[in-house]
Amino acid sequence: MLLLLFVTTSILGGCGKGSKERDRKPANAGGGTGAGVEERTQSVTIETSGRTVEITAGGVGWPSGVPAEVPPFSFGSIRSVTRTESPEGHSWSIAAGELQPEAIRRYAALLKERGFQASSMIVGNGGSVTAQKGNISIAVVSSDGSATISVALKR
Repeated sequence: MLLLLFVTTSILGGCGKGSKERDRKPANAGGGTGAGVEERTQSVTIETSGRTVEITAGGVGWPSGVPAEVPPFSFGSIRSVTRTESPEGHSWSIAAGELQPEAIRRYAALLKERGFQASSMIVGNGGSVTAQKGNISIAVVSSDGSATISVALKR
């Protein structure tokens, strides 16, 4: 897995061979800055036997394909999304920044409203939330104005 992360980072940070690029205005998900700023979206897909990993960075919004039961994280700007498809299911790792105050507390409340069994540990404006509903698992970790949201859908 570390090798996959290294290769992915090299591809996105390097010359961009094999990546699709398109100009797009950033999706401003609930309070991020950057209105009117053009940002280049980069995407790379890695396929191995039985597994596909797609990484998208720059100007991305809430990823398509995430189950409708999962409320979008709209308390900051989404910087990148990693989508993985395997025989076990689908997963999304979403990196967000420019978080609004109380983002973790508010997202935990949204998850509970949607029927998720959620528990949280709040420290200041950061912390963590884990949630489960049927075959959907969610983990959110936040610190210093950024967060990682992980959504897993088991088959």
